[in-house]
Amino acid sequence: MGITVKDMLQLPSFRGAKVLTGNNNLHRTISSLSVLEVSNADYSSRIVHSIQEEWYAEEIVISSFYSIKDSVEKQCETIEYLHELGEVGLILYYVGIIIPEVADEVLQLAESKNFIIICMPENDFSLRYNEVIYEVMEAIVLNNQTINDNFVNEALEKVSLLPEHSRSVEITLKILSDRLKANVILTNTQLDIVNQVMWPRNSSLNVGYIIETFAPYLMNMTKGQAEPVSNCYVEYKSIHQKNGEALHLFLIKENSKLPAKTIDKISEVVQVAINLWGDKHNEVSEYALVKAIINDESEKMRRLAHFLHIDVSSIQMMWLVYIHDLSQEKQIREELEEHLFKYYKTAVIQTIDHCIIALMGNCSYKYNEYEIAGEYIDTTNSAPLISEMVYAPRMRNTQDVRRMYRLVNSVGRKVHLMYEHRKLYTAAEMRSMKQAIELSEQGEEILEEWMSVIDPILGDPESIKTLITFLLDAKGNFDNCGKMLFVHKNTVKYRIRKISELIGYDVTVNSESYDVYIACMIYRLTHS
Repeated sequence: MGITVKDMLQLPSFRGAKVLTGNNNLHRTISSLSVLEVSNADYSSRIVHSIQEEWYAEEIVISSFYSIKDSVEKQCETIEYLHELGEVGLILYYVGIIIPEVADEVLQLAESKNFIIICMPENDFSLRYNEVIYEVMEAIVLNNQTINDNFVNEALEKVSLLPEHSRSVEITLKILSDRLKANVILTNTQLDIVNQVMWPRNSSLNVGYIIETFAPYLMNMTKGQAEPVSNCYVEYKSIHQKNGEALHLFLIKENSKLPAKTIDKISEVVQVAINLWGDKHNEVSEYALVKAIINDESEKMRRLAHFLHIDVSSIQMMWLVYIHDLSQEKQIREELEEHLFKYYKTAVIQTIDHCIIALMGNCSYKYNEYEIAGEYIDTTNSAPLISEMVYAPRMRNTQDVRRMYRLVNSVGRKVHLMYEHRKLYTAAEMRSMKQAIELSEQGEEILEEWMSVIDPILGDPESIKTLITFLLDAKGNFDNCGKMLFVHKNTVKYRIRKISELIGYDVTVNSESYDVYIACMIYRLTHS
C-alpha cells in the first residue's frame, strides 16, 4: 500500500539527501507526493479543504520555500499547516540557493511534532523535482499492483495510526478507494447510501442509479444480468454490524474489473472497521449526526441531516461542556437544553465521551451570546460536575466545528495548568493555549526566548504571581485580581504599573500584552 520513507530514501534520486527531523518516523508509509509552492500556507490549506476534507496520512510534500524564502515565520506556519493536514513530511530542495539554510526555529518545530524534513543535497542547481516524483511514484505503483496476504492488517494499521478523532469507517473507505482507484459505497438494506467515497473525488458518476440497477442481480433476488453502465464493473459484499443489522458494500470500478481475492480482502477490512469504529453505523439520530460531524463522515452527515430535518449550515455556535462524572450526564444535558432553547431556535445537544457538544444556530439577537454562556456557567446547579466549558462562536461550517473540537481535545487537561480558577474559556483562549503548549515543547532555546519577555521579574515571586493572576485568571480586571490575591485593587494597580515598567510592556494595553500573556502561560506550564 505504498513504500516506507526509509525505502524511499534508498532510491537513486535521494543520493546525498539528509534527514533533518523526524528520524523516529521513517517507518511511515508514502502513497503519494504533492508539490507546494504557495506563499500563504493558510490559503493553501483552505484550497485543499475546499476540494475535499481528507486526512493526508500517506503523502509527502516537495517544496523549495521559494515564495516564503525570506520569512522564517511563514516557513514555520507552513510546517504547522502541513502537520495539521496529516502530511508525513517535507522534501526540501535548493537549500543554500533559495534559502541559505534551514532555520533552527523550523527544525525545532518539526522535531517537536515528529514531522519529517528531508533536505536534498545543498547548493546543487542540477536537482529536478521530476526525478524524485517519477522514482517515488514508480515504486509506489509497483508496490500497489498486488494485494498481498497482509493487506488487511496493513490497511487497518494505517487507520489506527491516525489521531483518535480521525479513526472512522469513512476514513477507512477513503484509504481503500485511493488504493483501488474505485468508488466505495455502503448502503443500508433499503439501498439508501450511508457512506460513499468517489474515485476520483470529483466524479459525477451516478452511483445511486448504478446500485439500484445492479443490486437485484448481485444479491440473487432475480435472475439474469443488468445492462452495463458507463463501462462500470460492480461488486457486492454483505457487511454486518454488531447489532446484527446488515449493510451492503458496493465496489464500482470504471474500465477494469477487480480480482475476486481483492474484493474479499476489501470486505474484510470494511467489516473490521465497522466492528471497531462503526457502532450503530446505520443509526438515524442526533447522536449519530454529531458523531459524523466530529469524525469527518461527510456523506453520512448529509444523509442524517436530511432525515432529521436539521440544517447544519445554520450552525453558528458551539459549546463544549466537559464533565467529571458520566452518571450525571443526563441531568446536565437536560438542564443545558432547557437553558439553550430559551435563546436558540436550532440546538443539537449530544454527549461524546466526557464532552457534551452543543451546536446552535438562529439565536434571538437581542441577547449577547457570550453572556448566555456566562449566565449558564454562573447559575447552573451542575457547576461542581463540570470541569471546563468552551464557548466557540462564528462556526462557519462543520469543518470549523470539527477543527475546534480537535483543538480543545489537543489542549486537554493542560488547560488546568494554565488557568487555575476558571471553568469558562473562549475559542481564542484555546488557540492561545495551544500555541503556548507547542512553544513549551520546542526546547530550551525557545523557552529562554519567551521567558526573556518576563525575565526582569522572574526572581520576584510576588510580582510574577500578580502578573499571571492579573492576565490569566482575572482577565485584566483589577477588582477581580485584588479579590484573588486578597489585596486592594489599588495595590494591584501599583504592582502592575511597576511590573510594566520593569519588563517594558504595558500589560494593560492589549496590543502590548499578548507576548507577556503567552509567556505567562508557558511559565505556568513549565512550573506546575
